[in-house]
Amino acid sequence: MSKIDDLLTHIADAGLRQQLQQAVDEMQARRQFGIVFEQHIPETVLLPGVTPRKGSLVTNRMGTWNGEWMVEKIVSTQASLRLLRTGESRSAPLGELIVVKPFGEPIYPCLTSLGNIAKGGDRPWHSIINSENYHALQLLLYLYEGKVDCIYLDPPYNTGAKDWTYNNRFVDANDSYRHSKWLSFMEKRLRLAARLLKPDGVLIITIDEHEVLHLGMLLERLFPGYQRAMVTIIISASGNNSDNFSRVEEHAFFCCPQIGREVITGAALDLLPSASETDIGEDQQGELGYESDEDHYVATATDGSRVLTENARRRGKDSLRSARPSMFFPLYIDESKKKVVRVGTPIPLGVAPSLSRVDDLLPVWPIDANGDHRRWRWGYEEMESALAGGELVVGKFNKQRKSWTINRVQTKADTTFRKLKTVWRHTSHAAGTHGSGLLQKYLGSSQTFNFPKSVYAVRDCLAAVVRTRPNALIMDVFAGSGTTFHATCLLNAADGGMRRCVLVTNNEVDPETAAVLNKAGVCRGDADFEAQGIFEKVTRPRCEAVVTGRRRDGSLVPGNHLGGRPHGQGFDENVEFYRLDYLNPDDVSLGRQFKAILPLLWLASGGEGGRPNAKASAPWLLPEQSPFGVLINPDAFHEFTDALTHRRDVTHAWIVTDDEQAFARMRSQIKRRIRVRMLYNDYLRNFIINTDRNV
Repeated sequence: MSKIDDLLTHIADAGLRQQLQQAVDEMQARRQFGIVFEQHIPETVLLPGVTPRKGSLVTNRMGTWNGEWMVEKIVSTQASLRLLRTGESRSAPLGELIVVKPFGEPIYPCLTSLGNIAKGGDRPWHSIINSENYHALQLLLYLYEGKVDCIYLDPPYNTGAKDWTYNNRFVDANDSYRHSKWLSFMEKRLRLAARLLKPDGVLIITIDEHEVLHLGMLLERLFPGYQRAMVTIIISASGNNSDNFSRVEEHAFFCCPQIGREVITGAALDLLPSASETDIGEDQQGELGYESDEDHYVATATDGSRVLTENARRRGKDSLRSARPSMFFPLYIDESKKKVVRVGTPIPLGVAPSLSRVDDLLPVWPIDANGDHRRWRWGYEEMESALAGGELVVGKFNKQRKSWTINRVQTKADTTFRKLKTVWRHTSHAAGTHGSGLLQKYLGSSQTFNFPKSVYAVRDCLAAVVRTRPNALIMDVFAGSGTTFHATCLLNAADGGMRRCVLVTNNEVDPETAAVLNKAGVCRGDADFEAQGIFEKVTRPRCEAVVTGRRRDGSLVPGNHLGGRPHGQGFDENVEFYRLDYLNPDDVSLGRQFKAILPLLWLASGGEGGRPNAKASAPWLLPEQSPFGVLINPDAFHEFTDALTHRRDVTHAWIVTDDEQAFARMRSQIKRRIRVRMLYNDYLRNFIINTDRNV
């Protein structure tokens, strides 16, 4: 801008100079510093289940037409169309058309059940939804605004390899607007997701090097009151081939609200797998089965209990003998009993340590594998106290150091003090073995989904937030293969938690398969086409197998989880599968869609008990196992409230009325702390307000 200011001074016409200066000043006032992108690139979604009507925007189901066409007239099964961009006209059979919905127009969604698995008794229900995620987020706001403990997102990484679609077209490296499209795509969804979080809710979002810098700046803009920390997760020790470098990692942003208290509870040490399955360092392995995390580990004692353990030798900063000479002394052990017997006295700096046995006891010094003299973590008196308390234990013999590992077991394993490290190195996070390999076991077929996450990497991310929240609501709207659901099941199985999750994934068909199907005359919306999509071919069968322990061919899922739990055991959980459909608002306002909206009311109240069915002709509904009620006929208000007095578990109620004053009067008479909402205006208003242009 300084060069423009300089050029302005050379304009002789004072009036013109003043006008230009004013225009420049206005432009500078609007100028954004930091990340800049085209925020309002239009976005649309195809709706194969919606019948074209007069005024609908449509395109060809085979994807061979360019642009969007307006339906101007329908005669029998033929539609007259006009191309919006040029005004060109044409006609086409209705069966060849698919409705295009631009973001920004109100939509009125509902959930159609596709089936469920009930294996969890009275446990709450998980929801797996087949939908484009922007419209799903609008629906989830109606259900869960301000109620979500943790949102985990694994969005497309925008690698340029056609790994995502925008406006129903795959984006590749040749698209000069691909970064702006990706940022616009993400911003729309993150704005809605932010409103779903509780005041202490945490957003976790993973990414790789292609968009990590852009995403960091976008999060800074959208979550200004949050602490944003980035964790690097090693997902492939051997690395992935790329230009000049071999990438071994990806990144996870944790967006934590700064509300004056901690919301990250530390790694879920008591949920980690056993040492034989993890990445164990040389000083982190012992008889008790230590689990790696640099300075602190969880051990399984002989009685099966879990205890917090620390390596007795100091490492890292200030760990040299010269830093604290008084902390350099021997610990004498009885090798036959693998027991620490005596604490030796410190020796002066410069004096060589004696390796000779004393009373047939072997001296163990804090010397590392390189022969460097380190120091113990505690001084002589503290070490004596630990020995007297039975807290010092002998670990495994280290061949490299030719010595034994000494550890200290804490009698009270309070793991909440541990801060998460920002680099995670665990073999359980390997995407090849515990992502792709695990998915193949569950599907019982060749790999059909690119780059699934390690279920243990996702579990550990979630555990950092919800380990101490056994009733947490977890959400993932880029669900892919369903790893977040699997990880939630693992968390619940470990501590008996009642966490539930809501997953959303589209049913996208990869471009190669779509081309083959289209060539055969099979296109979007056809059953044979939809059967090849992510939801139908990967997400749903994987989640079904996670719960039942059986693949779709009836065979048990082979192998075990880390820690020994058989895959074939499944989990005691309840899960229902849905498809997001669209309602006509006129039908809703006339009360003709009560059956379609009922699942939303059940989910909004917590999804507990069996999903109820009811006839709209009944005056009111109060399902026995679910904590909600619906007053369908306001004339039955007193009868409804009498029934509420016997149901102390009810937390939500809906009243069907168009009369705002009558609703306010009835709501005021429901004395208990029940959230009372209005049908159907409350539903319709939500989707008019939460449009793209308003958000």
